[in-house]
Amino acid sequence: MSLTVGSFDGVHLGHLDVIRHLKAAADAERVAPALITFEPHPRCVLDPANCPSSITTLREKLGLVESAGVEHAIVLRFDRELSALSPQEFVDRLGAVMDVRRWVIGFDFAFGRGRTGNADWLRAHGHQVDVVPPFKIGGRELHSSEIRRLVTAGEVEAANGLLGREFSMSGPVEAGAQVGRQLGFPTANISPEPNKLVPALGAYAGRVVAPEGAFVAALSVGYRPTFGGTELKVEAFLLDFEGDLYQQRLELRFVGYLHQDIKFPSPAELVQQLKRDVEDTRRKVSG
Repeated sequence: MSLTVGSFDGVHLGHLDVIRHLKAAADAERVAPALITFEPHPRCVLDPANCPSSITTLREKLGLVESAGVEHAIVLRFDRELSALSPQEFVDRLGAVMDVRRWVIGFDFAFGRGRTGNADWLRAHGHQVDVVPPFKIGGRELHSSEIRRLVTAGEVEAANGLLGREFSMSGPVEAGAQVGRQLGFPTANISPEPNKLVPALGAYAGRVVAPEGAFVAALSVGYRPTFGGTELKVEAFLLDFEGDLYQQRLELRFVGYLHQDIKFPSPAELVQQLKRDVEDTRRKVSG
């Protein structure tokens, strides 16, 4: 098989470029393409104080990799024992379970204890290696850290341009306090998964993919400051939808930022803002 190895957090345009090279190498060798990814992110083990939030959960990542046409996705648990393997020990472990005909790796790929394994090491040890050059947008190399920065700042439109799709969060709908329903804007609430990247607090135009289909939706990330909330909520008000979404799994897709999380003097003023958010959402998503 042809093999690529990496974190692939976000499965962004740069990662998709690596996958295109991987599939081309697999076709040339007449083998299947395979991808190895790590869970958790290696930095969360080696430098826990700087553990990055996950742009994609493992479930999301594997779904995107499959959609990109990779036949075999293998998840390795990253721990101290794995990080201590020498490059040769790591390659030997892989060789015991798979026949790697060709490696396809990013330009900055390194592996093994002290990151001493790289393209030069692989070639010196008899492996066929394709190195994928940096993926650039507007003359700048694309890195997952830039996407994290943009999402954290609420700049989801710019982040979406680097992802090649809309940033999303998924989860089952949980029982809420029914505040939105009492105001005439019933929302579906999901809780962020552990270590999942969360956009800046505020209101967003977006979409929701539900079992019934896809709907335009006004999204909110915040603490419900008007009602003295203290727990982070990610909510969606689905436009043109009536029904019960409780316990169904939803995917919330963020299209554009509308405004910051606001504490209103009264529920009536909040309702007026919600009406404006719905109009702005419909215009931004449907326009």
